[in-house]
Amino acid sequence: MKQIILSLFALGLFSFSNAQTNEKSLLTIQKQGVFAVGGTVVEAEGTYNPNNPKTEGQTLHVDHATVQYQIPADARKLPLVFWHGYGQTVRTWQTTADGREGFQTIFLRKNYPVYLIDQPRRGQGGRSPQETTIPATPNEQYWLGMFRIAKGDDYMSNVQFDKSPETLNQFYRQISPDLGTIDFEVNTDAVSALFDKIGNGILVTHSHSGGQGWTTAIKNENIKAIVSYEPGSGFVFPEGEAPSAMESAGGTLEAVSVSKADFLKLTKIPIIIYYGDFIPETPSEFYGTDNWRTRLAMAKLFVATINKYGGDAKVVHLPEIGIKGNTHFPMSDLNNKEIAKLMADWLTEKGLDKTSNSETSMDEEIKTLSKAKWQWMADKNVDSLSNLFHEKAKFVHMGGTWGTERELQVIKSGGIWYKKADVHNVSVEIFGNTAIIWNEITLLAVVGNNEVSNRFMVTEVYQKNGNDWKLTNLTFSKLL
Repeated sequence: MKQIILSLFALGLFSFSNAQTNEKSLLTIQKQGVFAVGGTVVEAEGTYNPNNPKTEGQTLHVDHATVQYQIPADARKLPLVFWHGYGQTVRTWQTTADGREGFQTIFLRKNYPVYLIDQPRRGQGGRSPQETTIPATPNEQYWLGMFRIAKGDDYMSNVQFDKSPETLNQFYRQISPDLGTIDFEVNTDAVSALFDKIGNGILVTHSHSGGQGWTTAIKNENIKAIVSYEPGSGFVFPEGEAPSAMESAGGTLEAVSVSKADFLKLTKIPIIIYYGDFIPETPSEFYGTDNWRTRLAMAKLFVATINKYGGDAKVVHLPEIGIKGNTHFPMSDLNNKEIAKLMADWLTEKGLDKTSNSETSMDEEIKTLSKAKWQWMADKNVDSLSNLFHEKAKFVHMGGTWGTERELQVIKSGGIWYKKADVHNVSVEIFGNTAIIWNEITLLAVVGNNEVSNRFMVTEVYQKNGNDWKLTNLTFSKLL
């Protein structure tokens, strides 16, 4: 009997140990480090004298971002670049206030390389060209309200935030001051320089960095997707299409106008935006919740405008998909693993989760582009099509052959309305920087006033131009 009891005890210990290992499995880091990127150098006039060290001739390196990175074994191809919000640093992503794993570790376990940014004049990027005063004003309960965690001493109902005193203590102590004026141009230049250094990647923003994220993606084509948690300002729109300012109990939210050419750059990458709970549908008196009502509304207009021009953008309001209780910090709320899974699933859906040693994803990239092209043709979206079509492209129809300018005019005028293309079979061949795709389709089209349906073998030829594919030939061959 004693032997049996000891054996059962050992089995119990093994089971417990195995469960712990599954939850906190070994994480192998292949490479890690810290570096500064971007910034400028201030140099005082005169000549430096080391025997009489004065200001003259000395330098001051400023306005850089500081970046911590870890690359796991068997890493995926595209790294995740995490950018904090207002009053925050890399700690936003490193851990949670109650001590659980943050997004840094969660996504390292999913084999993504992770880069964490301290933006210029904040945290480890704190060296600034400006003299500044850091106010010592008690204001933490204000931020607890603004972040939709509590209203005064009352926590939000069923909030996904641990209510222990030590958790609140840790949360307050992660708030960090600015060591100079916040300068969007300085910040976006530094983050753009980071993508110049590391190449293609996925930008993940939070709150205050959300609007800066759009601007950085306009500057740098190495940003291949954006995941944004509760962007708070800086929503960009094409000139002439910016919505009116929105008023709330927390202040005025204004859109930002950019050139249409710049805006269209955002239509070339997938974008997803997440918002948490406790955001009212109608105006309320409490600044902490009403402030986010207008931001969610502006985000929906931003996404609608992206998609109007053929982009791929989406707003996910978590309560609407059954995930409730989230604050302004979904990445560190009690259900942060569930929130991370949403993001990971989206990355997989968009084909952004390839491993470094996986076969080229060009086939899928071309198939996705071809599919989008049929939708743009159906929508008569000549803005997106003009970006896709090579200026010297040829279009071969049953009734004639012509170039890009005429094809766009035909689509815009409705001379041929490619109403719906049902794609049955697709095959792709890649030859260096040239891709040929064959689509067997049933095309429902309106030619003149007549609606006709035909089966075609459509041959498309694409050529890589920098990081973009340009369609150089589109030929319709009718199938009998």
